[in-house]
Amino acid sequence: MSDLWLTGALALWVGLVFLLERLAVAQTPPADNRRRILRNIGLGLIALTAAPLLLTLTGRIAGGVEPLVPLDALGPIGALLVQLLILDIWTYGMHRAYHEISFLWRFHAPHHLDDHLDASSAFRFHFGEILISAAARLIPALAFGIDAATLLLFEAILTANAVFHHSNIRLPERFEKALSYLIVTPSIHWMHHHKKQVDTDSNYTAILSVWDRLFGSRNPKPRTIGMPIGVEGEHDRSFGKLLLYPFRKTD
Repeated sequence: MSDLWLTGALALWVGLVFLLERLAVAQTPPADNRRRILRNIGLGLIALTAAPLLLTLTGRIAGGVEPLVPLDALGPIGALLVQLLILDIWTYGMHRAYHEISFLWRFHAPHHLDDHLDASSAFRFHFGEILISAAARLIPALAFGIDAATLLLFEAILTANAVFHHSNIRLPERFEKALSYLIVTPSIHWMHHHKKQVDTDSNYTAILSVWDRLFGSRNPKPRTIGMPIGVEGEHDRSFGKLLLYPFRKTD
């Protein structure tokens, strides 16, 4: 029942963001936007199928091992909140690693090759990145006793915020600035997708915006409407070439 609730809530949120993108658009979509969205959905269907299965496996493996740092003394709610916080910090570290380690970048690059951003971009991830990330989460899961249900809950929260901060919604400036002190907003994350590497290699955090400030990777520049999106010196690929991208260079 809880899985159905999470799925339903996430679907409603995606639908709402999709609607708001059309009622209050921030940046005019490209002419071939429909084809781009279909490409993103194709990659997203693979990712959305694989991620829950892999995270469930990760959680079950961790559940069969005594945690290195038990959190029982915090109580169920306290332990859950600490585990979600740990997973957010871990996701920040993994995202930064995807940018700084060339092998990992090859699996993350298909996400950044998108030359426009909207809600569909939040699902555009290579299967290899999903596999690596799920396997890497075994480390905090084993260390802090994070079970499959908590991993899936965090994934739902992460996806919901990713849909928001990739979105092409025009937000009131004061509202977005205030919100940005707590969570990642479109202005923060669009700068991460700016087609200049110096900006791409910044603003790594996924949910709470504090981690970039704490670890020195915050980019203070706000997005500007019309700024180029993508990877400096590269261009987007077809669906098939995006799947092959980590394994061979295709043009």
